[in-house]
Amino acid sequence: MNSKLFKYLILGFNFLHLMLLGHEMESSKPFEKLHAHKDANAHVHAGWESRYFSEGRDALDGKSLWSGSVELGYDHFSGGVWYGRSSNHQYDEWQYNLALSQELESLSFYVGYTHLVFAKDNESDDEWSAGISYTDLPMGLETSFDAYYSMDAKGTFMEWATGKEFNPVDELTLSLSGVLGWNENYVGDGHDGLNFFCLRTGAEKVLAENISLVGHGAYSWAVNRDLSLAGDQLLKDFFHLGLGVEWSF
Repeated sequence: MNSKLFKYLILGFNFLHLMLLGHEMESSKPFEKLHAHKDANAHVHAGWESRYFSEGRDALDGKSLWSGSVELGYDHFSGGVWYGRSSNHQYDEWQYNLALSQELESLSFYVGYTHLVFAKDNESDDEWSAGISYTDLPMGLETSFDAYYSMDAKGTFMEWATGKEFNPVDELTLSLSGVLGWNENYVGDGHDGLNFFCLRTGAEKVLAENISLVGHGAYSWAVNRDLSLAGDQLLKDFFHLGLGVEWSF
């Protein structure tokens, strides 16, 4: 195993065991999979990200991102719309998502479809995704594996996340998770194989009934970056953070 990657793995998993935190164990894709058990529910999010973290890359090369999303769920089905726009108004992105999910005690899984539109570039893409998560690990840890396939790139990106969350006081949830990302031609002009390792902390504070203030901070390390490849130019070591407001009903 690459010695640099091994160092990151040891650092990450020691950190997870020393700190009693965790959140965002799912893929870094923006949609929450709502499993409503025959009840209808909805989730609205609006927020700001200091950088656009995507596939381990600083996708906007230092520019921040404003985003908003609406997700609806009923029984096993969910869907949503997400919009993101860069701080300099030179980039915008729409995502339209549909998903089917199932829960079996400590195990849950989903399959989904997302249509992406990049209006300023007059481009679009279609993605298929699937994921599985397990919540009954020792020490209260949770783990998940997510993969998404791009019809345009004809490639797949995979993310494995493990973490833990707890409530030190009422109406406050703290978290820590570690994420590994693997590219298989999803970033077509980047290297295949392990791409990044990320440590992410998060917090959610309930402000009023169904309304919460959320925030996170994360540091991502590039793995096996190849500067001779255009797709690896934005794959780097960097810190990013985000703040937002969520409303569930």
